[in-house]
Amino acid sequence: MSIFAIADLHLGLSVDKPMDVFGPSWNDHVERLERNWRTKVRPTDTVLIPGDISWGISMDEALADLKFIESLPGTKILSKGNHDYWWGTTKKVEDYMASHGLTSMKILKNKGFVVENTLIAGSRGWLLPENPESKKDDEKIYLREVGRLERSLEDSLRAYEAGEAEGEDSDVKALAPDTSGAKDLSSVRKIAMLHYPPIYSTGNENGFTKALENYGVDICLYGHLHGRAHQNAFNGEKNGVEYRLIAADYVRFDPVLVAE
Repeated sequence: MSIFAIADLHLGLSVDKPMDVFGPSWNDHVERLERNWRTKVRPTDTVLIPGDISWGISMDEALADLKFIESLPGTKILSKGNHDYWWGTTKKVEDYMASHGLTSMKILKNKGFVVENTLIAGSRGWLLPENPESKKDDEKIYLREVGRLERSLEDSLRAYEAGEAEGEDSDVKALAPDTSGAKDLSSVRKIAMLHYPPIYSTGNENGFTKALENYGVDICLYGHLHGRAHQNAFNGEKNGVEYRLIAADYVRFDPVLVAE
């Protein structure tokens, strides 16, 4: 089993939102995404999709896009982006997916997952305080998102200690309980997925970087940055955390192998 990741699918199969207006790099992006996905992702694999999934402004408008994702191989773990206006409460989204037979997608919000020996956590994120566009009102949202990331990381640890793991045949598969006490986390990989960048090219620390470091996260995946904004990305290791920009146009609509 392998774990792949790609953000910012920006699907619009039932709305008039052609992405090629954002430049030639987006030409035929849905076809390219599907071809690349089917070439490398197997049914037993997991794909992380941190935000900006559909241009639909309601779940009904997003349904065609969700069905497209459902048709692709693998289990998908989705989190919210700034353009996912269709996204309601977690219960509403999960109930809607269940009622339409969308069983291969999991919703990541205020929770964490265990995929074999890998912990998956994350949040949407927000503008960092150092961003010139960040205003006073943004600080409250920024702090809230840091808290959501921490809760998600805590829940991934709880799920691991409880012996819960995602299985391809059930929502949660209970592993044999460990009665020997706290489990050894030394060999466990920890992955965080955010939509907004948790760090900029400046490499400055902030609430997100501190949370990732405090919880011993190995890899942090993020999207949101497109076109010229790619230059603002931080790609590389800092204080033990490896940061990767996985916006769809940055990775040429080809899911990135994160772990196997």
